Amino acid sequence: MNRNTATLMRDLVTEVLDLVNSERTFTDIHIEQDAPVRIKTPREWQTLGEPVLFEEMQELLNSIDYEWENRLRNGAIDHPVVLTKARLRCNVYRTCGGKKVVVAIRRLPLLPLPLDKTGLPLYIKSMCEAAKGLVLVTGSTGAGKTTSTASMLDYLNATRSAHIVTIEQPIEYMMTERKSLVSQKEVGSDVVSFSAGLREALRQRPDVIMVGEVRDAETAETVLHAAESGHLVFATLHTSSAIGAINKLLSFFPMEQRLQRSQALADALVGVVCQCLVPTERGESFALASELMFNNNRQVSQFIAAPEKAHLLGEFMRRKDDNMSRTLNDDLARLVAAGTVAARDALRASYDRAELQDMIARPR
Repeated sequence: MNRNTATLMRDLVTEVLDLVNSERTFTDIHIEQDAPVRIKTPREWQTLGEPVLFEEMQELLNSIDYEWENRLRNGAIDHPVVLTKARLRCNVYRTCGGKKVVVAIRRLPLLPLPLDKTGLPLYIKSMCEAAKGLVLVTGSTGAGKTTSTASMLDYLNATRSAHIVTIEQPIEYMMTERKSLVSQKEVGSDVVSFSAGLREALRQRPDVIMVGEVRDAETAETVLHAAESGHLVFATLHTSSAIGAINKLLSFFPMEQRLQRSQALADALVGVVCQCLVPTERGESFALASELMFNNNRQVSQFIAAPEKAHLLGEFMRRKDDNMSRTLNDDLARLVAAGTVAARDALRASYDRAELQDMIARPR
């Protein structure tokens, strides 16, 4: 396609700003050279307008990072952009053997949502109010982990006099100090890695630490150490279940260390929040569905400390003995029964579809 006339050149920056400031429900904008702009709505990717020319991308690329061309030679660029109404997480990368440039933009609220607006039950506050220990927040990419974690930290910020240290890549929500002292650090500019930032943070008198992602054994080891040594630690992982989060954290360690690390995790764990976003019935927005594992009265610890009992964790959550823990299917079935989400969308989100199908069909 050739559009040489200046009057036909698109103002892509204005187009993106208009989208971001609109009332349309979407999470991401995908801008690829020689392809139409696409936005990710609750149910699908929607195409907007004609293919974008490389020349039309220049101003947008410069606004994200004026040195984008040089930096792109070393790999993808991850760069936050703060606007008046939203915060954008922009990722610029090349495809097709370096012949095309792509901009992936995630739209995020400028400020953390109040905890009671996230879709999590209000009793999630009990995890935030723990004096020390480890809270794991898990789910797939785009499941809202960052939003929920930011909301929990903001709740702490408003209710507790503490030193909160976050280690993120990139920083997605800027926190305004309220009752707490807040230090936000970005991997790549403030610290060299999650593990290094976490080690440094332990020497800076923190009360609460948030680790944007646990990716390796060194970070997992330091997270456990921090939680055991009197800090409240929030850490995120990419798994589809609460049990999967425990298994993944332990999987970072060699087999010969698993038993010791299992006992450390059993002692430190406050709880696990596993979540996903499901399109609402009419497909106009998202509903949050969550799986919750609370380690109240060390009930969960007995299953983690003894690997031969780990398979009983699922049954513990299904029994709901503590009236707080629940499986993802429990919450998905509740959303279907309330007419909030369609059964087909709930089944797509479930990691145990046969069980959920039975729960939906069962009279309530």
